[in-house]
Amino acid sequence: MSGPDVLMPIGRFAKTCRLSIKALRHYDEVGILKPALVDVSSGYRYYARRQARDAVVVSLLRSLGVPLATIGTILESAPDRQQTLLAGEASRLEDELRERTESLHAIQRLLREGTLLPYVVAVRQEPALTVALRTTITTPDRLAGDTLQLVSELLDAIRATGRRVVRPVMSLIDEPDAGERVPVRVCARLDPPADALPGLDVVALPAGPVAWVLHRGPYEEVHIAYHALHAWMLEHGHEPAGPIREIYKNDPASTATQDLETEVLLPIREPAAPES
Repeated sequence: MSGPDVLMPIGRFAKTCRLSIKALRHYDEVGILKPALVDVSSGYRYYARRQARDAVVVSLLRSLGVPLATIGTILESAPDRQQTLLAGEASRLEDELRERTESLHAIQRLLREGTLLPYVVAVRQEPALTVALRTTITTPDRLAGDTLQLVSELLDAIRATGRRVVRPVMSLIDEPDAGERVPVRVCARLDPPADALPGLDVVALPAGPVAWVLHRGPYEEVHIAYHALHAWMLEHGHEPAGPIREIYKNDPASTATQDLETEVLLPIREPAAPES
């Protein structure tokens, strides 16, 4: 017999499909590709020839880094659903590639600088400010892009009120929560000032001391400055008194990426004086 239901032992089927016996056993255990027959007395697995296509598809998708759970769903889905699932995998890999590329660029920056925390930390007093702001929730990997988008929306909203934006624009970046969600508040001063504006929050930022550094280059690498500030704070016995602030010194629409300047501020509380 040579039809599609002819059974083949696992070793022969593995060789035909260019898979290992170990892989086939694992796919059976996780329910991705179960054998057509398992001999109850010997435990030997047998596969039908009609299963070869699924086996090859599993091998192909695994070689492309698709998770087994997704592969199982793909095998069980109609062709249009399969395309949707593959599109989701393409998007996931694009995000992963972007993250890896940003990590590579950050490491290359450290190599060029010749030090792991390439910033000079200083302390200054920030004045109290009244600002208009907008808020979004993002994730660490989308922080730079979402912040830039929020800046654009804030400036458009302010101009729609007939007021002028007083630069520089800044953002307040909170620590990620347990779900890796990052609250971001983008702020700008107004001319003339206002206590309230439709569609915008108007808040007062308190005066106080900050530790700060100047970051030059892509926004995607500014997180290196965060680490420098937190290391300095701990070394000098300070405590944070608010979220990280980023002050954008120039306009990314008209400034080369390598020339972007961002002041990164960490509000601090001075160390308590020792008791006498």
